[in-house]
Amino acid sequence: LRSDHGLQGGPHPIDYATQIEHMHPFTAVIAPAKHPSLSIDTFALNQNRLATGFDIYHSMRYLMSASLNEDKDKSKLLFDYGIPRWSYNLLRQSIPLYRDCNKAKIPMQFCPCIDERSDMAPGFYVGHSEQFELRKYNLPLLDYDWNIQQFVAPTLPGRFVPKKQIKYDVALNRNVPSPVCNTSFLDHYIDTGMLEESWQLINNITTIYPGSDVSGGIFLYPRQAMLLVYLVQREVASKVPIGSRLETVKPFRVCETGFGSGHSAALFLSSAPNIELVSFDKFDRPYQSATFSALRSVYGKRLTRVVGDSCNTVKQYKKKCDFLHGSSLCKTDNIDLIAKSPAGATLTSTAMSSLTDKSVYFGKGAQWATLQKNGCIEDIVCFGEEKRKLSADLYLANGREQTISHQFCFARNTGNCGSERIVASKGQKVASKVQRLSKRRQWRTDDFCKSWMLKTPSIEAN
Repeated sequence: LRSDHGLQGGPHPIDYATQIEHMHPFTAVIAPAKHPSLSIDTFALNQNRLATGFDIYHSMRYLMSASLNEDKDKSKLLFDYGIPRWSYNLLRQSIPLYRDCNKAKIPMQFCPCIDERSDMAPGFYVGHSEQFELRKYNLPLLDYDWNIQQFVAPTLPGRFVPKKQIKYDVALNRNVPSPVCNTSFLDHYIDTGMLEESWQLINNITTIYPGSDVSGGIFLYPRQAMLLVYLVQREVASKVPIGSRLETVKPFRVCETGFGSGHSAALFLSSAPNIELVSFDKFDRPYQSATFSALRSVYGKRLTRVVGDSCNTVKQYKKKCDFLHGSSLCKTDNIDLIAKSPAGATLTSTAMSSLTDKSVYFGKGAQWATLQKNGCIEDIVCFGEEKRKLSADLYLANGREQTISHQFCFARNTGNCGSERIVASKGQKVASKVQRLSKRRQWRTDDFCKSWMLKTPSIEAN
């Protein structure tokens, strides 16, 4: 038996006691004295503790679900998708006495714990009436902090609000060391604490949408992640004069197709403080808008997006890109990115199971093969990723656990194809209106880890 939040209109919400009751909706459960899967002792222990609707949902799902084991304990549910990991089974688990709103994921305006709220002053706008009054008086909307998954507590005018401290700082790495053959050395280039928290933030959001197509992410490819940071930092350092102040440094624009869950976006934005990332994606997966907003709250306006089919939006994009990462399902995104970048810009693409695939790299009619044949890219280097077990939960795994060992390449834009349209299917090239710019020095083999490198496939063989 569960009530709603009570009176939400008229003069009643002005009363402080009514507001406290609003945070404590009445809930009563009538349970049988004897039940093979129900512990009355545990259930009774959870009375008068900080329980939420998520805990009730968890408990109901437990009663309704089959178990993997046929014993009466039902130690592991057969169907546990959608049960929040922070919730408790009131019938089998004891809620800790020290549980707070942060751990219970209770929005701050509904938090009954006075020690967690910055303002317990009476508020007049609760429930549905709040939305009406917000529009009527143009009051500010509540901010949502995706790092802690809570609404930010409002404060009264004139009350001191301490400035939010930034835990991590994205530093400008001027002396970029050559990568060693060890992916654990990523922290030599960036503050991995910030990156790990960003990736955990993404995971917190995607787990709310079970069954969604989480196709993968750069976290699956530690070698590529490390080399991407190395390359982008080296490009940034080459453009920043010694002695420059950060506020005078020009933005370095990374263009990526395919936002996915946002892992690669967080990786690039953690690499240097002047990086701006533009992500081209349809943003039609249920978790994508939430993960984008979450990363935007961490990295600010340095993260932007262009919503729509990247097969069209990249061509229509008016700005130039300094660094390119093609990772969408569009069969022309790498070609279109090259047309949006100057000579010397680095082209990178998502790791594939083979470099002779017919979509991205060097298979017949593939994008990189077309770019190379038309003289659009040069200095091509390819690498093998380390073997990794893939969880069956990922869309990429097709519902079964498997081991992957993908491959990827880097290349430089020659500047020959900046304003032309290359037809990948026919390998034709339209007359260019752009003269080739002076290119930078070629990569040396000692710029990379030799044991990771692979031979670049010959396009003549395909």
